[in-house]
Amino acid sequence: MQSGISVSSELHDAFNRFSSDSSAFCLPVTISSESLTPLDSISFSSSSSPSDAFFSSLPQLSSTLQPKTPIYLLLRRPTSASSSLVALTYIPSNAPVRSKTLFASTRATLVRELGAEKFASTAFATEEDEVVGQDAWRERDGGVPELMGDKERELEAVRRAEAEARNGTPSRDIGIGGTFTRGLGPGSGSGMKVSMPVDDAAKTALKEIQEGGLVQLTIDIPTETIKLVDSQSGVDAAAVATHISPSSPRYSFYHYPSSDVVVFVYTCPSGSSIKERMLHASSRRNAITVGEQEGLKISKKIEASGPDEITGERLHEEVHPPQDQGPSRGFARPRRPGR
Repeated sequence: MQSGISVSSELHDAFNRFSSDSSAFCLPVTISSESLTPLDSISFSSSSSPSDAFFSSLPQLSSTLQPKTPIYLLLRRPTSASSSLVALTYIPSNAPVRSKTLFASTRATLVRELGAEKFASTAFATEEDEVVGQDAWRERDGGVPELMGDKERELEAVRRAEAEARNGTPSRDIGIGGTFTRGLGPGSGSGMKVSMPVDDAAKTALKEIQEGGLVQLTIDIPTETIKLVDSQSGVDAAAVATHISPSSPRYSFYHYPSSDVVVFVYTCPSGSSIKERMLHASSRRNAITVGEQEGLKISKKIEASGPDEITGERLHEEVHPPQDQGPSRGFARPRRPGR
């Protein structure tokens, strides 16, 4: 996954100075104006001896860390012979989803463009103590915390974003051009206020959906807009899966025949990019609200990793559940075919 962000000339210059200055402990790096840019470097603690300079200087990093702001820290670790450099990515667990995505997707670019051969290792942290705590660094030295590689760390960020989306937190930054908040007054639909742009074609298709109609939406990442992908009429329940992409996330609205029920189906294939998965997962509730604002009665919701899980039988079960299962089951994860 790549973000399109690149290293600025200012960072190249600052990194060259940092690399050649043995008294420099840390070079913080952020993303500004679509570029990786340096912040003021931090020197080793003046009272530090060469043997414990790194650990005694760690508390200084607290001043550069913010509870909701990701940052990169390029660190120098003195050794008996010379020193080595570590590229640490700090992405707080409660940072906005868009920031998480941007910094996670730019992590490899930072190291690659500065010269991967110049870094002895990389590290990833989501809590302040994982940055300034001596125990965390000693565990890294023992090979414990970096059990997950870059891809696994990014996938873990996706899972967190998906969990946040399922739980739904009021007034949380959704990371794509706005926030959503709980509506308090009557007539507020689902109780969410959507600030992400939605194109007119998507609104029209949702408003005009009839029995057997299937409307599919997605997020156009470059324009940060919910857009219409496809609109079909007269779709049999058993054929819904054939219209849904097996490679890209989709928000699908299916008006089940001979009923007033619209089933919302969220599919997010494992083969889609990390960025796609994070943005679609965090905006799923917004998509539902868009449909409800266009007058749809969305009482059934299904979540699946791919269209092969959306069978005619599964859709029928959602709309006409067996009596002993009760009415709605919220976001239902369908059984895989053959199970």
